[in-house]
Amino acid sequence: MRTGKIPASTQSQATQDENLKPGDTRSLRLKVNFDRQHANIGDAIVCRVEAERIGFRGYGMMMAEIGLPPGAEADRESLEKAMGNGVDGYEVQPGRVVFYLWPQAGGAAFEFAFRPRSAINALSAPSSLYDYYNPEANAEVFPVRFAVQ
Repeated sequence: MRTGKIPASTQSQATQDENLKPGDTRSLRLKVNFDRQHANIGDAIVCRVEAERIGFRGYGMMMAEIGLPPGAEADRESLEKAMGNGVDGYEVQPGRVVFYLWPQAGGAAFEFAFRPRSAINALSAPSSLYDYYNPEANAEVFPVRFAVQ
């Protein structure tokens, strides 16, 4: 009989800034920090990302979807600077930036900037990290509230 309870081995340990999903050698860790959550229209907000496959084996690409607040515009120059720190490519999509990561021992650490285009008091989209070939191996970080004047 099912109790509706999620087994402890599949639960994530999510916090506002970081998530670790425990398990075998395919466990993933994602940490997303914004240098500020209160800004003026047009101010640059820097996002720092740490993504890692715990128990590193060196196989397979990972995808990191970093959630942005509504109306934010990613800074292309900062995205280009992120290339090479484990980042093989990126796509700017509505509400997020998707990074293609090739795993390295110790994970990938990079940063990029974005600018809010309008006044808001809203949550960003959630951020997630997943194995490209096994999307069930994933970690998610909660949305963050931004106040822009």
